[in-house]
Formats: sequence, structure tokens, C-alpha cells
Amino acid sequence: MIKIDFSGKAAVVAGGGSGIGKAIALELASCGASVWIGDINEHGAAAVCKEIRDKGGEAGFTKTDVSKPDDIEALFTATIAAYDRIDIVVNSAGLFQAGGLLEVDPEQFKFHLDVNLNGVIYSTRCALEVMIEQGGGGKILNVASVGGRVGELASPYYSLGKSGIINYTQSAAFVGAPHGINVNALCPGSVRTPMWEVILEDAAGGDKTVDKEELFQDMAKGRAPLGRGITTEEVAYAACFLCSEYSNAIVGQSLNVCGGWRMN
Repeated sequence: MIKIDFSGKAAVVAGGGSGIGKAIALELASCGASVWIGDINEHGAAAVCKEIRDKGGEAGFTKTDVSKPDDIEALFTATIAAYDRIDIVVNSAGLFQAGGLLEVDPEQFKFHLDVNLNGVIYSTRCALEVMIEQGGGGKILNVASVGGRVGELASPYYSLGKSGIINYTQSAAFVGAPHGINVNALCPGSVRTPMWEVILEDAAGGDKTVDKEELFQDMAKGRAPLGRGITTEEVAYAACFLCSEYSNAIVGQSLNVCGGWRMN
């Protein structure tokens, strides 16, 4: 039986205050990692840290707007000050913006891409620099989406940002691999997170009597052969595998965790 042990490892989780990032932070901590969270939502980050500490783990957080390079640098500086080094970096911060290609104005899609794509770029660059300076070794995991596998009519800029993450992960993998640093990506499918509220509100058409959980599962069934939505915990299990020594030969890959919604 595979046992993942992150004892003695220090992990940064950008976007660890809610959703998939929260689940990954909790799972990393349950496997023994010391976790430092970067999130613009201080309340959410503090709550996750408390949950980790209540279970005997180590955790802290820095308020972080991932669209700002200075915030990313401050996040890494705080992590090193707390744990002396960084072994794992997970970039899961993101937002969802609906709107057609010609409907979303430039300022809106610029902000969208600044968070979803540029935030990953800033953090991955910083992580590579820190890990190389430490002497090499480490894991960098970028959370993309199956929405980045193809273009989308209703959310083209979300799709663009996530496809950019997949591509950038491959480029970064070339830089990291010679130093023993694995850079990979995850592509979740239909996962019920706060980000889905926008989609469900639109699908409900303003009808307040609609059961959103039932609606979510109905939408997921229509997409995935598995016949259901994916849990944040299931994504976190895949994340921990890709952050562990069992993934040492996996470089520049983007793993779908989507119940078969996409198979490419």
C-alpha cells in the first residue's frame, strides 16, 4: 500500500483558503507537511490554518493577491522565515468569469487572466528560483482545469487562462527537471466549489427554489461517464501523489481528475 509521508516538508498553497486549495492544504498537512497558505481571503485562510493546527499540524498564512508579484514574493519570504525552506508549491488560486468572447470588456478579462494565469506564472517563477537556490529538488503543482483542454463558448477567457497554465507548466518543467524539480498540473472537472456558484446561479435562471446541489449533480452527470461530480478531496489525493516521491518520473504533465469528462 502506498503511504505518502511529507514529514519535514514545507508546502506553500496559493489559494488554500477555500475550495480545491483548501482540500489540498488539509491533505498535505494530514500527510505531515508544514503548510503556509497564501490567499486574499484572510478569514478563510485563518480558518484552514486553525483546522490544521487543531489536528496537530503546522500552518500559517499570508494575505496574498496572486495577481501582484510583490504579494507572491512576500508569501515565499514568509514561508521561508517560518520553515527555513520550501519543498512543495501548489498554485490553486483562481476565479471564474462567465461571458462571451465579445461580451466581456478588456478590463474584466485582463483581471481574470491576471489572477488565473499570471498568478501561476509569478508563483512558478518564484518557486523555481527558491528551489534552485536551495540546491534543487521539489514539487510545483499548478491547478488548471479540463476547461483548458478546449475552447469554450460561454467562458472563453477562463478557458484561455487554464490552457495557458497547461502550456506554461510544460515550459517550466524544462527548467525544473535538470534540478530535480517536478512541475506538473492538475485539470479538475466538475468540482463543487464556491466558484461554481456563478454557473449554478446562471443555470437556475434566478429561480430561488432550485436545489443547487441537485442541479450541480445533474450537470455533472451529463458531462462525465463516472456519472457524478468530483469532490475536492479526490482532487487533493491526486495533488498529494503529484507532490510526492512517487511522481519523480512525471514531468510536465497535466492530469485530468474529471470522471472521464475529458480523456485527452
